[in-house]
Amino acid sequence: MKLRFAGVAILLVQASLVVAATATSFTDAALEQQFAQNVRPFVAEYCAACHSGATPAASFNLVQFASLGSVVADYPHWALVREKLSANAMPPAGMPQPPDEARQKVIDWVGAMLNNQALKHAGDPGPVLARRLSNAEYDYTIRDLTGVDLHPAKEFPVDPANQAASITRVSP
Repeated sequence: MKLRFAGVAILLVQASLVVAATATSFTDAALEQQFAQNVRPFVAEYCAACHSGATPAASFNLVQFASLGSVVADYPHWALVREKLSANAMPPAGMPQPPDEARQKVIDWVGAMLNNQALKHAGDPGPVLARRLSNAEYDYTIRDLTGVDLHPAKEFPVDPANQAASITRVSP
């Protein structure tokens, strides 16, 4: 009986995760449209005064972002934009402040864009460096493949002390 309830609970949790993921994920087209309708006008009105020109504040020119692709290319800065807007740290005191609804739309858009990128690249480890086997790994591999414990690596040069750096260097 307990097993049946555990199975139902697991199914409910999985279903809620799927619903949550699909509810917060947007297509690139929808994100691009929201960027044009909400984010660019917001940036032009509340951010461009400081974050544009030859010497933008914090060396971050927000006006240069004309499309979703340009934002995605610099998503770490946009995560910071979201953080500053969420904390009401930007625009700074003394500057015109956006309505809460407009601020929230930009915060939500940045969150949706980051979530969309995370879902697109889920499971992608990024660039994987070629690495060589250590002497011990080579011996174990030969043993596992042949079934004979030959220890061919005893004739190899000794592995360096800093294996992490040397194992990723593979000669041609």
